Amino acid sequence: MTTRRMYLTALALGSFLLTGHLPAKEQATKAVLPPETRQVDPAAIEALHRMGTYLRGLESFELKAEDMLDEVLESGQKIQLTKTVDLLVHKPNRLRADIATDRKAREIYYDGEHFTVYSPDAGFFATVAAPPTIRELLAAVKSKYGIELPLEDLFYWGEDEEAEGAIKEAMSVGPSNLGGRLTDHYAFRQDDVDWQIWIAQGDIPLPLRYVITTKDMPGEPQYMANLTWSTEVNPEEARFVFTPTKEDHPIDILVRAESQATPDGAQQ
Repeated sequence: MTTRRMYLTALALGSFLLTGHLPAKEQATKAVLPPETRQVDPAAIEALHRMGTYLRGLESFELKAEDMLDEVLESGQKIQLTKTVDLLVHKPNRLRADIATDRKAREIYYDGEHFTVYSPDAGFFATVAAPPTIRELLAAVKSKYGIELPLEDLFYWGEDEEAEGAIKEAMSVGPSNLGGRLTDHYAFRQDDVDWQIWIAQGDIPLPLRYVITTKDMPGEPQYMANLTWSTEVNPEEARFVFTPTKEDHPIDILVRAESQATPDGAQQ
């Protein structure tokens, strides 16, 4: 199993967790279960709805995600890879992402007019004209360049309630303390994935951790993300604007038909 295949599995489920719907390809393979065959605690589903309502209401936020991803080798041994994402958002048209993996770093800038991907180690950057909102940007760069921006599903949570039919089981595990913060822990099952989410208690129901177990792959690899939020931010405009140094060099972003997107959204 390749790291990219596992990433796509995590991305597919992450799309459900943070948007309320699975990508079209995933929807085609998921049978919606009749209510009488499902073991679903309504409180677990309601917790997702409440979280989604809160997330959609955020105008500005800063988020740090620490990811851990299993790669299962042909020998069956698991290797764990890590990634951090620092995301800064000011709706409707400002976004900044700093991504660091075990192997490379990328920076992404969107200032409402331009979209830039920058490799600080190599000193290369690519800038293209961008549409006027984050929502339009996400669709445009995915369609034209095959770029999946990190944590992009945060902008779509809870817009398709029919996708709940793909959940076979949903349960409340109970309260949990994450770094001194009380959360409610929920567990869900679908045909080929189990997933868990920890939601902060109180009036700010933010997702603080989620774990995805892919059951139809050898070794049942896992993807885990710990999320740290700041929702009271007023970011300066300069943080969203890319300004190259004299050592940086411009390159082109290849259109989708001519390129292969990497998991962190940068072009190979």
